[in-house]
Amino acid sequence: MQFIPFDLLHQRLESAKNDSDIAYFYDLLLYGEFLTKTINLFLVASINDDKERSRYRQEYNLVRANSIGDFSKSIDEILTGPPAQLLSISIRDLELKELTYRAKAGDWQYDAQQQLYEVLQIFNIPTTTLASKSPLRNWFNLFAYLRNKTKGHGAIRIEPCSLACPLLEKSIGLIFNNFSAFNRPWVHLHRNLSGKYRLSFLANKTDDLDYLKLEKTHSLDDGIYCLLDHELRKINLLTSNSELTDVFVTNGNLKSEVFESISYITDQRLASCAKNFLNPITQLPPSHTEGISSLEVLGECFTNLPVSTEEYISRKDLEKEFLNTINETERFPIITLLGKGGIGKTTLALNVLKQVALTQRFNLIIWFSARDIDLLMDGPKQVQTKVLNQKDISNEYCNLVYPGIEIKDKLDFFSHQLTSNDIGTALYVFDNFETVTNPVEVFEWINTYIRNPNKVIITSRISRSFKADYPIEVNGMTEEECKSLINLVGSKLRISQILTNKYIDELISESDGHPYIIKILLGEVAKSGKIEKIQRIVAEQEKILTALFKRTFNTLSPAAKRVFLTLSSWNSIVPTIAVEAVLWRPENEKMDVQNAIEELRMSSFIDIINEDSETLINVPLAASVFGKGELEVYPEKLKILEDRELLMEFGASNQTSVSIGVSSKVERKFRAVANRISSLDEFKKELPVLEYIATKYPNSYSHIISIFEEYGDYESVKYYIRENLKQERTNKGKALLWQRLADVCDITQDWEGESHALSELALLPGIDFQLISDAANRINNHFYTHPEARVAEYKKILLDKVSEIMLRRIKEGSPTDYSRLAWLFLNNSNEDKAMEIVNAGLALDEENQYCLRIFDKLNKK
Repeated sequence: MQFIPFDLLHQRLESAKNDSDIAYFYDLLLYGEFLTKTINLFLVASINDDKERSRYRQEYNLVRANSIGDFSKSIDEILTGPPAQLLSISIRDLELKELTYRAKAGDWQYDAQQQLYEVLQIFNIPTTTLASKSPLRNWFNLFAYLRNKTKGHGAIRIEPCSLACPLLEKSIGLIFNNFSAFNRPWVHLHRNLSGKYRLSFLANKTDDLDYLKLEKTHSLDDGIYCLLDHELRKINLLTSNSELTDVFVTNGNLKSEVFESISYITDQRLASCAKNFLNPITQLPPSHTEGISSLEVLGECFTNLPVSTEEYISRKDLEKEFLNTINETERFPIITLLGKGGIGKTTLALNVLKQVALTQRFNLIIWFSARDIDLLMDGPKQVQTKVLNQKDISNEYCNLVYPGIEIKDKLDFFSHQLTSNDIGTALYVFDNFETVTNPVEVFEWINTYIRNPNKVIITSRISRSFKADYPIEVNGMTEEECKSLINLVGSKLRISQILTNKYIDELISESDGHPYIIKILLGEVAKSGKIEKIQRIVAEQEKILTALFKRTFNTLSPAAKRVFLTLSSWNSIVPTIAVEAVLWRPENEKMDVQNAIEELRMSSFIDIINEDSETLINVPLAASVFGKGELEVYPEKLKILEDRELLMEFGASNQTSVSIGVSSKVERKFRAVANRISSLDEFKKELPVLEYIATKYPNSYSHIISIFEEYGDYESVKYYIRENLKQERTNKGKALLWQRLADVCDITQDWEGESHALSELALLPGIDFQLISDAANRINNHFYTHPEARVAEYKKILLDKVSEIMLRRIKEGSPTDYSRLAWLFLNNSNEDKAMEIVNAGLALDEENQYCLRIFDKLNKK
C-alpha cells in the first residue's frame, strides 16, 4: 500500500536498521505515534457538525495534548462516547467496525494486539493478559503504555530491543496495511492564484477530484483532505506542502497562540497558529436573535419569535414587497432575504413577521436560528448555533410544538409538517441559513416538502448556492432611513449634539447605507468624543465641475493628464505602486509617473493617503466625475481603458476599506494575472510589470515565486527567492527566505544550493537558535542518507561554518540540540569534540535518546 508519509517513515526506518537496534526501536515508536495520531485525526474529521461542537472539542484538546496517551484517549472517546453517534455514515461499515469489532486470534486486528502484547512481555512491562476477544481500539492504549514505559520513563537495553523490533514492526504494519482509511484517497490541496487547485495525492490517486483542477468556483482551505465517498473531509492538525516532502502533525504543547507540530520524518518542529482553537469548549451564550424556548400566543398565532432588542428603522419599500409576497397563498412557497452581513435582513424579518402574526394569515410561526455570530456595537461575538442540519431542525420543531410527546422519527414527521401542518397554516423561518452545515442539501430538503399555503422564509448571505421562488435583495438603507437610524443611535449614545449635517451626509455616503457600519462608525464617535473626516467631495452639476477643475486641468503636463484620466476612469482608491507599474509597462510611452502624481497632488486633483508606510491615491468624487467627462474626448482614450483594465486587477477600495493595505491589492493583481494566463510563456510577458512591483514592494516577490511554483519552474523559483533576499532588510525575513530556498533546492536535489542556504541561515545574527539547530539537523540528515557526500570538498567548510556558530550559542539549546551539534562534529571527523558535546548534553538530561544514540555510536569506534 502506498501512503507517502508512511513511505517516508519507512525510509527512515531502513536507515535506523543500519544504525543500531535501539535507534531502530525508537524510530518504530515514532512510527507508531504517527500512526496513532493520523488515525485519531481521521476519526476527528469524520465527526459531523453538531450544536455541541464535538469535533472542535476534540481538536481543542489535541492542540493541548502532552503525550501520545491523550491521542489514544481521544480515539476511545470518539469510538465509545457521544461523538460515536455523529460519525459519518461513510465510515460506519468499514473503519468504525474495524476499530470496535471484538476480534479473535487470526483476525488482523487481534494479531496486531498480540504482537504488541509480546513486546511488552519482552521488556518485562506488567500488563493484563490479552482477552480472547479484543477490539482494535485497545491497541492504541497498549501502544501508549509501551511508549511511556520505554522511551518516556525507561532506560532500555540492546538485547530486548533486538527481540522486540520485528514484533513491533509487524504489529504496526498489520494496522497500516489493513485499516480501510489508508485505502481511501488522501490529497493535499493548494489553491493557486488562478483560483484552480493543485492536487498532490498522499494515497490512492483518483480522477474524482479533477474538477478542482479545472474549475474556479470552489472555496476549500489549503490542507490535507480525505475523500469519504463523495465528500472531502479536511484533516485538521495534519499539514504538508504541495510537493509532500514532509508532513507535520500536532504535538500539543499549546502556549500563547501557537502549538507545536512535529515531523516524524525529519524531526523538524513548527510553531503552528492556534487562533482557531482558542474559543472555549464550554457552552457559548445564545444569540440575541435565537427563538424563545416555548410557544407563545402572539396575535392570531402560536410562535417562538425572538424578542428583538435592536433598534429598528422602518424600510417601507422592502416591508411592502415582503408582506405582499408572504400573503400570497398560491405562489412563492420559499422567500429569501439576501444581503450582506449586518445589512438588516433579520431585523426586517422579525419586525414584519410580528405584524403578520397579528393577522389571520398563519396559525403557527416557527423561528429556526443558525446564527453563530452576533454583530454587536462593540464588535462581532461568537454565539451558540441552535440548528445546523435537518435533524436539529426537526428536533427543535418537535420539542417546541409537541413538548413531552414521544415522536419516533422526528425528521420524517417534520418533513410532512412542511407539506401539511396539523395545527393549521404554518410559516417556517430559517435565519442565517448560510451557517447550516450543508445549505444546498437542507434547501433541497425544504424545497421538496414545502407546499402552499405554508411558507418558508430564509435569511442568508448566500445568493448563488440555491434558487428560491422569490428572492428579495436587502441592500443599503435610503438616505431618509439612514438619517432616522443616525438620529436614533446618536440619541442613544448621547452624541447627537456633535453630529453635524455635513458629517451625517459623509457618513451616509461612505457607508453606502449599511446600517451596521453606520452603528460602528457612530460608536467610534462616541468613544473619541469627536467626529472624523470620512467624506468625499460630492458635486453633481456639470457647471460646478467645470468651474472647479477645467482651468487647472488645461495647465497640467501631458503626463499628469494621462495619470489623472487613468485614475478618474475608475472609482477606487489605488496604491501608488499600482499606477506606476501599469503606466510604466513596455507597451506605454515612457513618462515620469512619480512627478505627474506629485503635480496632481499639488493641484488638488488627488489626495495622497499614507497608511502604515504605504502610499495610496484617492480621487475625490467630484474630480473623478469631471475626469470621466474629459476622458470621453481624450485622443488616447483606448490606451487609458486598457490601462484601467490592468489597474482594476488590483481590486477596488474606498475610504472605509483603505486600511486593508497594499499587500492585499498586490495579491489580487497577481491572482488576476494567474487567472488570465494559461502558460509559462504568457506569464513571462507579464513579468516587467510584476518585477517593477516587486522592486518597490519586495513582499510581492512571493507571488512571482508562487506562480513559477505552480508551473513547476523551480530554477526560476530559486532565482526570485535570491532576488527577494537582495532586498529583504530584516533578519527574520531573511531567515524565512533562506529556509524556503533550502526547501526548493531540496526538491530539485540541489545539495550545493541547499547547503549554502542552510549555512547562510545559520550565520544570520540574532536569529532564533532553534532555526540554527534545525539547519544543523537537515545537514546531518543529508550526510546520514548520502554517505558519499562526506568526501565532498565543500563538506569541511560547510560543517565548520555551522558548527562554529552553533557552538557559540549551544547553551541556549536543549540536550537534543547538543546531539545535533555532536553529529556536526562527527560528520566532520572530529570525534573528540563530538564526545565532549554529547557528554555536555547528557549532563543536562542523562536519558536523552538522541544523545544516548550518538554516545553509543562513538563508544563503538
